[in-house]
Amino acid sequence: MFSLTVDEFKQSYFPKFLDNGVITADVVKDARRCSDKFHAFLVNNRYLSSVSCFRVYDNDLFSFYKQAERCLKSGQISMADVQVNWRLLCSSGVTCRRFLAS
Repeated sequence: MFSLTVDEFKQSYFPKFLDNGVITADVVKDARRCSDKFHAFLVNNRYLSSVSCFRVYDNDLFSFYKQAERCLKSGQISMADVQVNWRLLCSSGVTCRRFLAS
């Protein structure tokens, strides 16, 4: 019905979190890929783009990507510097997965 499964959502649109606690170029690159890909998907999906949790997730994903990019450029590479953005992203991601699973 939604043209997106929970597994597709997690695999395609949720960035990888590295357990080493450091923001790397790979973390930023993956977050950007997820953000760009999800935004393009959402823009082209009339139904899901009308669902508020997906719009919130799109914004949270972009915010996480931009904050990680800023931190990397400034040399602040601790994941603690993006922890708030990560938590918001996880929270909105869970909401989207619940919606897809219903």
